[in-house]
Amino acid sequence: MRRSKGRDFAHPIPRPGTRTRRVWEIADAVTEETGRRAKRGEVVERVVAENGNPNTANTQYQYWKMAYDARQRSGTSAPGEPGSVGAQVLNVPPDGRFVIPLEMRTAMLLGEDGRVTARVEDGELRLISRSVAIKRMQREAQAYKNSNESVVDEFLAQRRAMWGED
Repeated sequence: MRRSKGRDFAHPIPRPGTRTRRVWEIADAVTEETGRRAKRGEVVERVVAENGNPNTANTQYQYWKMAYDARQRSGTSAPGEPGSVGAQVLNVPPDGRFVIPLEMRTAMLLGEDGRVTARVEDGELRLISRSVAIKRMQREAQAYKNSNESVVDEFLAQRRAMWGED
């Protein structure tokens, strides 16, 4: 993590489909294959084998490694899944601005846009990122789905019947 005047700044996860994101994907794949954190050389070698730039691979590996280590410290087991971080005291100055530590931003799946939905319940400030809100809604909707039915197939069958295709 980059340090500037005592503050921690997380490097955002690169957008899907980019060369920089491919480095992160390779690092995740190596980690999954070996059961340990990927080593720089392994990742750079694979990136270069795909005609990638070794300098980009080195830089992105460092950012990936910082994010991976932050996930490990925060207890988030897998990328893309929300995690938990224990209570921490944060300073809220009179202007109301405060910094959310890297471990918390990682556990919140806070994207590069930095947008959250905030509300106060019984005096408690609650923040939720778009990614976590979507995952929560998907998990809740899954409870209503029958495991042996396909909502998409049912919908398409209804449309075909309506259009007289069946």
